[in-house]
Amino acid sequence: MTQTNLLTYLDQHPDTIIPASGDGNTFRMLSDEGFPAILIDGTLTANTLIAEDSQGMLTLSEYAKFLRDMRLKKTGRLIADLQSGFGNPLNTYYSAMELERSGGDILLLNDQTYPAHTTAEPHTTTPEDLIGKLRAAKDALENSDTQIWIKLEGIQSYGIEGIIQRIGYLAKAGADAIAIDHYDIDQLAQLTERQLPLPLMETWTPGMTQITGISGWLDKGSLTSAIKNAQSDAIKLIKQGGITYAEK
Repeated sequence: MTQTNLLTYLDQHPDTIIPASGDGNTFRMLSDEGFPAILIDGTLTANTLIAEDSQGMLTLSEYAKFLRDMRLKKTGRLIADLQSGFGNPLNTYYSAMELERSGGDILLLNDQTYPAHTTAEPHTTTPEDLIGKLRAAKDALENSDTQIWIKLEGIQSYGIEGIIQRIGYLAKAGADAIAIDHYDIDQLAQLTERQLPLPLMETWTPGMTQITGISGWLDKGSLTSAIKNAQSDAIKLIKQGGITYAEK
C-alpha cells in the first residue's frame, strides 16, 4: 500500500481506526491483524521503555531504536511520533531524518511547545514556529513518498477559527493531513461543516461517537489500556491468594 493509497483508503473507509502501540507484543498482535497502518505512540513507548507516562521523557535515540526494531515486524505502514520536533526547527530537521531512516512512513508532528507532554490541556506553540518545524521536517525527507501529518492539540485554547487558520497555513507549507486531539463532539461537528484543504482525522478512544466527514481515526492506546487493566486484575488475584504457586 503506497502512502497516497493509505489516505485514499481512509477516505473510502472513514470508520477505520488506526491502532496505537508502544510495546513489541502489542505491535506484533496488531501487525498480524493486517491493519493498514500502526501508530508507534510516543507516550506508550515511553511507558514501555522507561516506565514514564509522558512522551517528553523519551529521547529521540530511544524512540528511534524501538521504531527500527518494529520496522522488521511490520505488515502495514508505520506512523512515527515526531512529537513537537524534539526541539527547535533544526532539531526537527534531524529528528525527521532519523525517524524516516528508522522506518517511519508517516511522521506525526504536533503543535505542542517543546518538550511535548502527555496532558489533557497541552501548551501549544505559535503557528510560525509550527510552520518552521514542518518545513524543516519536509526538507529532511529523503523519500518522496514519506508524509507529514500534523496533530493540532490546542483547540480548547485557540478555538475553531484558530484551527481553521492553522490548517490553511499548514496546507500551504506542505502538510499532508491534519489530526485533531483534545476536542469535544460539538467542535468536531463544526469542523466537518467547513471546507478544509487537507484530510481531517481525529483521535479516538473506546465509546467515542464516530461522525461523518472524518477521513480516519487515530487510536490513543485502547489495546494497551485493556492489557494494563487485565494485568491489574491479575495482580489483585495474586495479592488475594487467588493464584497459587502450584497453579502457575
